[in-house]
Amino acid sequence: MNNNIVLLSLSTDEFAEIIRNVVNDALKEKKQKELLDFKETCLLLGISSSTLNKLKRENRIPYKKIGKRILFSREEVLKSLKDSNYSKLRAII
Repeated sequence: MNNNIVLLSLSTDEFAEIIRNVVNDALKEKKQKELLDFKETCLLLGISSSTLNKLKRENRIPYKKIGKRILFSREEVLKSLKDSNYSKLRAII
């Protein structure tokens, strides 16, 4: 383990730029996690994989296919639940 302490002399602008970059990186990482895989979507909705497959097949829940992967946008999934007539799903939100 490296326990070295490095002290730097930074201007206010340089320090602000470092903070801005760290925050932007964290936001990009969070934004990327807005796409959920099958298992994460099941956990989010509290449903089984067979139920999610059924919803996907019936086009009741939006998804994206990237290569062989099926991904779900958290925002689109939750919006579709609000707009859904499927009572079991509406009870989730």
